[in-house]
Amino acid sequence: MREQIKLFCTYLCRQDEIYAAIAKKIGVSFHTLMVLYALDQDQGSTQSKISKTWLIPKQTLNTVIKDLQSKEYVKLETGRNQKEKLVYFTPIGRKFAKETLFDVYALEDKAIEKIGKERFLEMVQVNKDFTDALAEEVYNDT
Repeated sequence: MREQIKLFCTYLCRQDEIYAAIAKKIGVSFHTLMVLYALDQDQGSTQSKISKTWLIPKQTLNTVIKDLQSKEYVKLETGRNQKEKLVYFTPIGRKFAKETLFDVYALEDKAIEKIGKERFLEMVQVNKDFTDALAEEVYNDT
């Protein structure tokens, strides 16, 4: 099983590398692509939630958000308290994200088509189950 774990981890890293290559092709940084992706999936997320969910370091995320703000692609709104900021696309940001992510989603759709929707859905579920089990072992051991 050690070899299978090695392959599993290698493929996870390779997926990040592939998304970084996609980002480069479309002219944005990897982390910018991930923030666009995150906001496209969940408008009004906090920076903290984006950081935790997408594993983007807080300082890196803050830099990306400030860059997107300077281009008027995102706006911040106060959340439950003054410290909590919710991130939203502006209308031009929504347009930019839609155009930027269109090709990404098309590539993902083609890859899913190649392996089959059922296999893809099974892969997602098994990956989730493994991640949950591993997290339980790591975090319940403390």
